[in-house]
Amino acid sequence: MLILGVLKRVLFISCFLVLSATAFSQGNTTFSVNRDSLKSQRENRLLKDTVESVYGPLTTRYTYEKNFKFNNLVFNYPDTIPDNLHRYTDIERNGNLGQNLGNLGTAYRGLYYEPSMTIGRRSGYNAYDEFYVGPDDIKYFDTKSPFTEINVVYGGGRRGQTDIVFALNDSVYLNLGFQYKSVRAEKQLAFLSTGDFQSKGTNYNFFGFIRPKKLPRYLALFNFTQMKFSVDEQGGILDPAIDPANDEDGAEATYFKYRDANVLLDDAESYDKRGGVHIFQQYNLDSVLQVYHSGTYYNQIVRYTDEYNLAGSDSLIYKPVGRNLVIDSILDRTTYNELSNEFGVKGYTKSFSYTVFYRSRYLKYDNRILGGEGADLESYLGGTLRQKITPKIFLKASGEYLIGGGFFVEGDFTSSFFDARVSKVSSQPSYLSELYAGQQGYWINGFKNEQSENLYGEVKINTQGMSFRPLIRFNRIANYLYYDQDKRPNQAVSDIVILAPGFHFDFNLSPKWKWSSSFYYNTVSGGSSDLYRLPDMLANGQLAYKNVVFNGKMIVHTGIDLHYRSAYYANAYNPIVQQYYLQNDFENDAFIKADLFLNFKVENFHFFVKSAHINQGITSDGYFLTPYYTGVKRTLDMGVRWSFYN
Repeated sequence: MLILGVLKRVLFISCFLVLSATAFSQGNTTFSVNRDSLKSQRENRLLKDTVESVYGPLTTRYTYEKNFKFNNLVFNYPDTIPDNLHRYTDIERNGNLGQNLGNLGTAYRGLYYEPSMTIGRRSGYNAYDEFYVGPDDIKYFDTKSPFTEINVVYGGGRRGQTDIVFALNDSVYLNLGFQYKSVRAEKQLAFLSTGDFQSKGTNYNFFGFIRPKKLPRYLALFNFTQMKFSVDEQGGILDPAIDPANDEDGAEATYFKYRDANVLLDDAESYDKRGGVHIFQQYNLDSVLQVYHSGTYYNQIVRYTDEYNLAGSDSLIYKPVGRNLVIDSILDRTTYNELSNEFGVKGYTKSFSYTVFYRSRYLKYDNRILGGEGADLESYLGGTLRQKITPKIFLKASGEYLIGGGFFVEGDFTSSFFDARVSKVSSQPSYLSELYAGQQGYWINGFKNEQSENLYGEVKINTQGMSFRPLIRFNRIANYLYYDQDKRPNQAVSDIVILAPGFHFDFNLSPKWKWSSSFYYNTVSGGSSDLYRLPDMLANGQLAYKNVVFNGKMIVHTGIDLHYRSAYYANAYNPIVQQYYLQNDFENDAFIKADLFLNFKVENFHFFVKSAHINQGITSDGYFLTPYYTGVKRTLDMGVRWSFYN
């Protein structure tokens, strides 16, 4: 009943907004979200007598809101090949270019600098952004039959993921769907018993589009999103050199005890709940002029709780506060709310498309201890132009200006031989870095805008059986915002320059054997170079065998994945404010991680089995992505993906 109530409210709002657009209902529409809809198939008499002969991956497709907004309507089809199905973790999904706390559903940070695309204020709590399915991530389906996709992973160490998507078209005028995702991972360090979870995350959304039959020029996309993550924070492994357990039982002083390790925190918990309601609507005046509106309400609640005793290892994280010099409790809570509305005009011809807009954002930030809300009203102007120079060469230019506050300019060039993206960004500090009060810390800052110039370029050289793609990544960052060794926000006083050349290389050793690899060499210079940490080298490799067997009924993809990361002083993690910070005490050793995998497909059923970190005990006892948090030890993981088209 709750779900129906939410849908009714969304549809009511959509219908109300439809009425406001009826004044523009003259002329012929030249744009349709359902060009290959079920209705057109019926009219062309393409449906067969049996559902099985028609419904399948080619009758189900999806796209994203950005493709409507920028008049670049490109559809994708559900994945029907088993290749790399085994790469299910957040680290693997991002090309092994990030760090977490060694377990599913823990705080994630990308290694490379990415400027914020929100140039105004943000909450600053972004450790779980990787797991949130927001409006920009929603897939809008065009289906000719009900579509369901089920992804389930059973990871070693009792780690699991579930992802279920369902969508259907009720005629060509209405599409509805939902997605449910969950993460459950038991502790890989200091494990007590079954059900001793480290991370528990739930993410669900409802989505759809409406295109009224009597108002064919109008289209609305809508979604409701919600995520809740709770994580038992452990503070990292207790340094074996000071671990009293080693003295008591004569145990070896090592970090690699995994479930038998001793950690700093026992009862600490981080909590992040976020979500909201979003709608995008457009009305076609003619082919070169459309009007649109995008509205979002977003809410985020972040908490950190713990009951600690400074007589033990808690003293390595916390400090005495007030009169309670030994035993105390923490209840830090922050709320962030955002209401944004964007109004614009857009259009397209055969060779170009454009978008011009005005956006307002009303923001509220409330810290429990400070008592009171900070509020801001931001106004933006911006636009995008996408030019089709030739059938294979595209140029896109985008820009935003935050009135009195910052700017963003980007150029994107795409061709069959060379891709490049250049941007210049000036973004405001987050609320968290500017204003925070907690039981263990307090600060009020007046930081300058962080500014950056960014370049990514890639040359595409393809021959028969080989693909070689040299690449370059460049960032020059001024006023870099970071968390220092005291775990407090700070700002660099001079520039940081990141230069990271590399390449992607794929080579077919035979019709069935393939080698794929990527390599990155990283240098950091400038007056504040010590404030940004990167390993000198990162590399990935895969040797895989792929074949079609049993008269085409099964596809097999199997082989070995390799990842190498050189030694460096990686950022450590502060669970109290969910931020990675600088440290100079713990050097992550260089490591190689190897995974054996088998992926296969039979009709619409996909399955994988993976032996992760098979080289544990051969090349090393383990590895670190983040100081004092070991990566997952050798495990056996399995997963399935099952698609239904009727």
